[in-house]
Amino acid sequence: MITLRDIVARLRFPFQLMARPGQRRHLGRWLVSQRPGYLLRAGLPWLTFDAIDALARLDLRGRRVFEYGSGGSTLYWLRRGARVVSVEHDPAWYERVRAAIPPEAPLDYRLVPPEPAPPAPADPADPAAYCSGDPAFAAWRFRRYATQIDAFPEACFDLVLVDGRARPSCLVHAAPRVRPGGTLILDNTERAYYTVRLGSLLSGWTATTYAGAVPGPPVFTETTFYVRGDATNVKIGC
Repeated sequence: MITLRDIVARLRFPFQLMARPGQRRHLGRWLVSQRPGYLLRAGLPWLTFDAIDALARLDLRGRRVFEYGSGGSTLYWLRRGARVVSVEHDPAWYERVRAAIPPEAPLDYRLVPPEPAPPAPADPADPAAYCSGDPAFAAWRFRRYATQIDAFPEACFDLVLVDGRARPSCLVHAAPRVRPGGTLILDNTERAYYTVRLGSLLSGWTATTYAGAVPGPPVFTETTFYVRGDATNVKIGC
């Protein structure tokens, strides 16, 4: 349901965007993205525009991609020639995305709902908690969801996107599965709790943050690319 507050925010956002010199060039793209269902129809990931532009510079043909959270990004990887494993927790969204994907696409698409758990307090920053920061999921845990990537060998994937639920937990399981020189993408990194409890997990990785506007909502956020450094005694590939 669109509220008056939402309408006012969307009317103000173009002026806020134009007030940021580095973001002005995205005004037209943001306006186009206001169309209903835009991301899925356009086949674009829900990342900052600058992060999307950075992805466009990568050669994804034949690359192996794993993503937590499906949608326009799933179509994006496939259209760029990647082989994809995608994990989704929402049954209705899963069906909607699956309907948009050709049956012959090189996609391993997994519906993995959360498991019920006692509504005891849990810290969403704790990777061992497997919980979401969304209060709507206070009585649910995402262990099966986060551990789907464990079925694959270490250093298996060229790119992993963490843009779903229980992101600190997903990061812990995902990082070892990124090949040396590969990329781990974490969305909404302005939320410091995603990485505050990860210790040295991403030490030795090169981080580049793309801050700015995103398609759709009238918000500024951050997407960070972590590129894994060289690793010895790591067998690359699945």
